[in-house]
Formats: sequence, structure tokens, C-alpha cells
Amino acid sequence: MNQRDGIICKRRLHVSLRHWLGVGLCVQLSVLPGCITPKGTYNVPELPIPPEYSEVAKNGTSALAAKPGAAPGTEAPARPAIKDIQPEPLPDEALVEWWRYFGNSELEGLIDRGMANNPDIRVAVNRIVQAKARADQAAAGKNATVTAPIALANQAPGGTTVGSAPAGDSTGSGGGSSGSPSSQKTIQGSIRADWRLDIWGEQAALADSANFQLWRAVYERENVQRNLAAGLAATYVEYLSLNDRLRIARETEEILSATLSTVERRVNAGDATLADLEQQRATIFSIRATIPELEQQRLDAIGVMAFLVGTVPGDLKLSEAGLDSLSIPSVLPGLPSSLLLRRPDIRMAEAQLLAADANVTVARARILPPMDLTAQAGYSSTSFSQLFRPAALFWNLVDSVTISIFDSGKKKNEVAFTQAVHEELVESYARTVHGAMREVESALASVRLSERRLTAQQEAIQSSRKAWDINSKVFTIGGLDYLSLLDSQRSHQRYLDDYQRTRMEYFRSYITLFQALGGGVKPVETLPGKGRRSVADGAAAPSTPPLPPRSSQTAEGIAMDGETGTSSETFWQVELAGLYHRANIGAAWRDLRTRYPAQMEGRVVRPRLKGRLDDSKDGKESWYRLYVAKFDSPASADEFC
Repeated sequence: MNQRDGIICKRRLHVSLRHWLGVGLCVQLSVLPGCITPKGTYNVPELPIPPEYSEVAKNGTSALAAKPGAAPGTEAPARPAIKDIQPEPLPDEALVEWWRYFGNSELEGLIDRGMANNPDIRVAVNRIVQAKARADQAAAGKNATVTAPIALANQAPGGTTVGSAPAGDSTGSGGGSSGSPSSQKTIQGSIRADWRLDIWGEQAALADSANFQLWRAVYERENVQRNLAAGLAATYVEYLSLNDRLRIARETEEILSATLSTVERRVNAGDATLADLEQQRATIFSIRATIPELEQQRLDAIGVMAFLVGTVPGDLKLSEAGLDSLSIPSVLPGLPSSLLLRRPDIRMAEAQLLAADANVTVARARILPPMDLTAQAGYSSTSFSQLFRPAALFWNLVDSVTISIFDSGKKKNEVAFTQAVHEELVESYARTVHGAMREVESALASVRLSERRLTAQQEAIQSSRKAWDINSKVFTIGGLDYLSLLDSQRSHQRYLDDYQRTRMEYFRSYITLFQALGGGVKPVETLPGKGRRSVADGAAAPSTPPLPPRSSQTAEGIAMDGETGTSSETFWQVELAGLYHRANIGAAWRDLRTRYPAQMEGRVVRPRLKGRLDDSKDGKESWYRLYVAKFDSPASADEFC
């Protein structure tokens, strides 16, 4: 083949490539018309939800105004008939701090301490900060990137294109002299801007996905707080119940020990056998054996609470009170079932679902050819002294489109993957909503049925105690055999233990209900962005009894940014470890004043804003560093630490 034929072949190959590149672009634009227009709208699927809970509809009630049963052997308190109670919706502010309806200051202090110091809440706040950084990064992807390239180059041979020096020329200048090739230095400084045009909506969808993931992190923190409040309250109720059971076991041991002397007298008189005496002793030791077990369970409960409040069991000091220190809430929520959609775990599922929908848009957009713009201007010269001369100025503007012809189905399979993930999360969202409905229905039924069990067991305790008292008196005068007395003792002991367990479950059923309804956090906001969102219908009734007052106001002693007016003061302050969400600042302040009243006298807490969500209403989603302020000297601040 001659040189001319070679040139002709190259030209034909070039035309063929241009032809196939054009065909590939046309195919992509014709096969994927739906990807050309950016989506920007993401919808939450609609799920059929009944207007009210079946338990409320069946019983016509959402209120049980009663206090749990009195001590064994006394009359049970009067309870209103269920049919006479009318549903009373519970307002949002009552659901936020539902534990205050139990009327126990120790429980309130525990939950404040947990809100301020629980490690899981601290971790969740830091995850919000991480997600915020990722969301800001994704949003910045829609803008141009500006850089300042500076290049110092030394090239040999100089003055010619690399590899273009004629044969026999070792200098690179064509002179034919021998020696090493000459080199040429180049100095270049410029400003460069790179921008990928978001013509297919890829960058916008990436930003939407990251923003939804940010809100998922926000709802995750609220869900951790919701579960923390319920977990602490349930464990505290168990602790109080164990105090009651220990007290009853010790009292029963004393009574049985007193009965032992009666059995001994009967044996000496010949009215009882040695087997009866040993049986009574065995019963006493059986009761004694339960006491260490109950003490171990109580220590375990203290350990769980200590872990939840971020301390060790030895630093958690609790009273010896029992379940009588708690009150039953005077109302239960009789709310439309659609309000369940405000639960943070459901909002988490929504955010994750919408992020997956945005990822589908990203994968589809990446199939289409991206368009990149590059602009660069600067100076280039062979010496620094001539770098900024007008003749050294250069600029360029490049518009490039990269067409994918063959990638073995990589991008197509990425679309299939993101679509499958989205469909999976649709099913997970439905499962989360249905699971939440099941939890509320189960808790409502537990409240109703536990009350019935408690009432029946109160009657059983009273009857068994009367039977034991009668049998003890008859046995003392010799009119009853020992086995009958022993049977009445055991029956009463068993009823007492069952009664205390039922009391505990009765309180915990209320806790479970408040948790299932999303209590413990403020009702979460609807996710931002365009598209259909789940909306909770119904309004809270203003007639609900207000929460019990606090011993001190939350805002007292908290100096928020820009609200102090103490800028002219000079004092030292101590920084508390960790980030604090805005919702937990009040709890941290109350916890400090409760645990360290002397050290906190005359102090204030000064939150310093570290970040917030721009699309959050009223700045609720913000986080702070906390400082305990107004120390006179570094020594007093060190002493406080």
C-alpha cells in the first residue's frame, strides 16, 4: 500500500467513527426521553389507614382516670366505668413530655439526665452534622469549581515537539552538533473554572438525595430520644416494682418466722408433727432464697438505667420508693390514627424512600452524555521576568460532551439496582406504618386488659389475706391442720407476687402507648421538597388537663446566642463535652441544677450555635456547644470541672 492509499484509509476510518458516534448519541436520546427532563418531584406512597384505632372504636374510650391499686389488704380505689369515659385527645405538648403525667420527680430527673448525657443521642447529633456536610457537598456540585493551576515545566528537547527532532540532531535545534539535547523551561500561572452543566438533572437529584438523607439523620435522633424516654421510664417502673416485691418478701419472712414459733408450740404440745415444723422452716428459707434474686434483678435494672443516662451504676443514686410513688395519667390520647404518621421512625422511612427515588433519577441521568465546560486564562512564558507581559497572556474555552458507546451494561444495571432499592423501601415504608399501627393497638389493649387484671387480682389478694388470717387464728387454737395453713400462706404469697407484676405491666402499658404514639419528641415536620407527603389530619383538643408544673422554669439560667446582654461582663466559663441538640438544652440545664445544686448556684448555661438546618421551621433543628458561665477565676472553673 502506498502513502496515498494510507491517507485515504485514515480518512475513511475517521468518517466511520464520526458516523457511529452520532448514531450512538441519537440512540441514547431516543431510547431515554424520560431522562431528559429533570424530575425534582418525589412522592411518598399513599397507604390506607383507618380513621381511628379499633380499640378506641370498640370501647368508646381513650381515658382511664384512675390510680393503681392500693397496698394489699386495703380496699381498691374506685374506678369509673369504661363506658362512662369520653375520649379526650392529648395535645402535642403533652406528648412531648408525657412522663410528667406520672407525677414522679425522680423519674423526671432520670429522663432529663438521659436526654443530656445519653451517648446514643450524642452519636445521633454528630450524624446530623456529618449528613449536613454531605448535603452541602452535594449542593456545591451544581456550581462551578475554580482553581489556580501553577506549572513549572522543564522539557527536552526544547523549542520543538517531543520526538520531532530530525535524525542525527542531538541538540533539538537541527544543527547536527553532538552533545546532550537542550531543554526549555516554561512557567505558567492561570485561573481555571470547570463546570458540568446539569442538563439531565443529575446534580440536582444528588443534592435532593443528600438532603433527604440529612432529614433521615434528623428523624433518627428524634427516634433515639423517643425510645430513650420510654426505655428509661419502663426500667424505672421495674425498679420500683422490685422495691415493692423485696419489701413484701421481707415482711412475709417476718410473718412466717412468727408463725414458726406457733408451730413449735404445737409440736411440743403434741398437736403437730416434726414434719410440719420442718415444712414451715423450708417455707421460710424458700422466701429468703427469693430475696437475693430480687436484689440481683434490682441491681440489673440500676445498671440498665445507668447505661442509658451515660454513667456507671455506682454513680446512680435512687430512692427506695415503690409503685405507689407513681400516678396514672388522667387521660390517654384519643387521636386520629393518621397522627401516627408523625412518628420519627415513619418519617425516617419516608426520607430514606425519597432519597432512593432521587438516586433513581441520578442513575438515569448518568446514562446520558455529560456536558462539561472549562474556561482557563493566565500567563505562560519561558522566564519569570517575562511572565506578565501582554504577549504571555493566553486563554481557552472548552465545551466537551462524552458519549458512552459501550460499558458492558454497567450504567443500565445501576438503574436497575436503584429501582430495586426504591421498590424495597416502598415495602419497608408500608411495613413500618403497619407495624406502628399494630404497636398502638396492642398498647391500647394492654392498658384496658391490664386494668381488668389488676382489679381482679386486688380482690384475690384481699380474699387470700383474709383466708390466711383466719387460718392462722384457727391453727393457733388447734382447730386446723398445718397443711391447710401452709396452703393459704403459699396462695397469698403467689397472689401478692402476681399483683406486683401486674401493677408493673399496667404502668408499662401506658409507657408503651405513649412511645407507640411518638411521644417524647415534638411532632416532626413534613419532609421538605416538592411532591406528595404523608400528612396527619386532626387537631388536638385544648380541654386536656395541663402537664404538672416544674419546680423550676426551663429557660431560667439559659442564655441563648444574642439574648444575654452580658457582653460587657468578664468571666470564665467551662465547656461541656459533646454537641447538644436544641431540644436537649433545657434537660441539660435541669440535670446540672439537680445533681450539682451548690456548684450551679449563680451560674448560667450559654449555648453557642454550631450549625442548623436552613429548611427547618423556627430553627428547631440546630445544635450547640454548651458552656457553664460566670466563674470569677480560672481556679473556680477548674474546681467545677
